[in-house]
Amino acid sequence: MYHSIKVNHASDVWVMGKAKPDSYDGIVTNQRGITIAAPGADCIPLLFADPVKKACGAAHSGWQGTLLGVAMATVHAMVTEYGCEIKDILVVLGPSVGPCCFTLPRESAKKFHRIDPKCVRHYESSNPYVDIRRATRVLLETGGILPQNIQDDTILDQNQNLTLCTSCTPDKFYSHVRDGDNFGTQIGFISIKN
Repeated sequence: MYHSIKVNHASDVWVMGKAKPDSYDGIVTNQRGITIAAPGADCIPLLFADPVKKACGAAHSGWQGTLLGVAMATVHAMVTEYGCEIKDILVVLGPSVGPCCFTLPRESAKKFHRIDPKCVRHYESSNPYVDIRRATRVLLETGGILPQNIQDDTILDQNQNLTLCTSCTPDKFYSHVRDGDNFGTQIGFISIKN
């Protein structure tokens, strides 16, 4: 069985087994044999796992969802619904647009600058470069996720780093930033083994 997120670029989370919202950017489950997935064509596909309580989650985190807190909303759903402890939750950030290629108007970039000034380069320009990955890490760590439990582009071993820039890697990934409106999507997916 397979369930994918119904993107609304916000922070709504569907707890499987409860009423399904019309749209949501996160899914959590503790059911075995069900695959949950987060799409992205520059937005971050986030995957969550608690190997202790045997629960998992998936979230779609674009720049708007990042600011609205979809990552921690997914974590909180796992804690509330399945009794997960934040210290046990592992998070993987999948391929997404990197700080090398992603710009936002200054007004939007200001919000990332407030999260961490290192999230924004060329802050004084009208379209600064924004690092939604770093913002996601900062928000997760601020919410209690252990730094060593987050796998992102801070991993120096290129065999372990899954957080590649979708815009810079046309041979592997789709990218709305790079390709405009004629783009595809990739997905990050997770399930609990039987």
